[in-house]
Amino acid sequence: MRRELFEELKVVAGHEITEPLMVTCTTTVGLAAGHVDVSLWYVVRVDRRQSIQFDEQEFAGVRWFKYSDVPLLRSDPHLGRFLAKLGVSQFG
Repeated sequence: MRRELFEELKVVAGHEITEPLMVTCTTTVGLAAGHVDVSLWYVVRVDRRQSIQFDEQEFAGVRWFKYSDVPLLRSDPHLGRFLAKLGVSQFG
């Protein structure tokens, strides 16, 4: 998982990354419609001042959000559940 995190975002976790907190299945829509994405949701603690470098072919953009500003309607349909599992009260 640490290797994948670094490959995708050039982010280094300062701790061991354990088992996923959640596993979800989502049927895709749009250009790649009709298949199911299986996602493993991990908790990774990083300093938000740490630089994030991403592949612009894979991502339209990346940024940090305050919990109150998370764009749930424009994100993965399971993001609210993930935040609730983290104990963020406004999502549970």
